[in-house]
Amino acid sequence: MLIKKIIKKAVGKILASAGCQLVRANLDYPVVRPMDTKGVEILADKEFQNSCKMIDGTTLLDTPRLANLWMLARLTDPLGAMAEIGTYLGGGALHLSNCCPNRQMIVCDPFSKESFQSLDPAFDKIFHHGQFSDHGEEQVRSLFKGRDALIVPGYFPESVTAISLPKISFVHLDVDVYQASKESLKFLLGPGILCNRSLIVLDDYNRLATGVNKAVEEIVSELPGTLAFPLFPGQALVIPKTWC
Repeated sequence: MLIKKIIKKAVGKILASAGCQLVRANLDYPVVRPMDTKGVEILADKEFQNSCKMIDGTTLLDTPRLANLWMLARLTDPLGAMAEIGTYLGGGALHLSNCCPNRQMIVCDPFSKESFQSLDPAFDKIFHHGQFSDHGEEQVRSLFKGRDALIVPGYFPESVTAISLPKISFVHLDVDVYQASKESLKFLLGPGILCNRSLIVLDDYNRLATGVNKAVEEIVSELPGTLAFPLFPGQALVIPKTWC
């Protein structure tokens, strides 16, 4: 057992020196074919690389999801603001700010010990009150010193009803559960919130968070012309009808 620990520690140091990390494999979700990174241009983008290094320790998002946010945000109206709803440690929002530094960043989070305003026992089974509560508003604010950012505490969308928001063209919606996802989407896709050329990316889609899937399915059904597509590895792209 001691030899095994020594070997594991040595391998971990070697991987760390190469910028890698040794983690336990989850055999229920095998990577059948490893990703071929050859020629994937965003991985060679120095701005993207620097941003990923900057937000280390402040986000749970992996490289593929960060790459999706980076590329899709740049497709939207450059005159619109960007928003991250459900920011946790703030790294995802900071990544978007790095991606489009000339655009205002709106950062919304309850910053509450309860974490979630409401949990549906049928669809939000993998979440619980108090989860993701090991952070604070000031911690997130400190990331955005000197940047054009609006930090909004409270449960979205109630938290912004008394605020005069700028038109928004990109949203990263990461609120995890059914009710918050559904209410956020209804508000965002309502009149006067988004620019015409806007996109919404939801986290945790097709990632065991069945409440997120249900919210997306219902919104697409209730708002004709709204489209939604899955993104690997666990996001959904929502395209408002105004895009076309």
